[in-house]
Amino acid sequence: MVNTSDRFNLDTNLQEVASRHDTAAAVIDKLGRALDTIPLLSAEINRVRRQLTTTLTDLNNLIAAAKATLSAQTDGEEDPLYYLRDELTAQGHLRAEHRHQERP
Repeated sequence: MVNTSDRFNLDTNLQEVASRHDTAAAVIDKLGRALDTIPLLSAEINRVRRQLTTTLTDLNNLIAAAKATLSAQTDGEEDPLYYLRDELTAQGHLRAEHRHQERP
């Protein structure tokens, strides 16, 4: 004997189904918008990493120039500030015409 009463549940609350669908669709929409921010955040992280790398390189070069300047002064070189001026010029902090100034 075939029982067809299990195939159809006439008591299904269509309003509840529609409500659950709307809730799920809203969650999926919010999740999609959240996922859309990932590429933007990744690009910003990469930009900040490049900037940090450049800044650390500049800092290390300035430290090296400062050490060279101090050593040049200790060694009695004629223009010990040359190293510092050269690095500051290379980084764009001094105009090129100040690069070869004699010490006072």
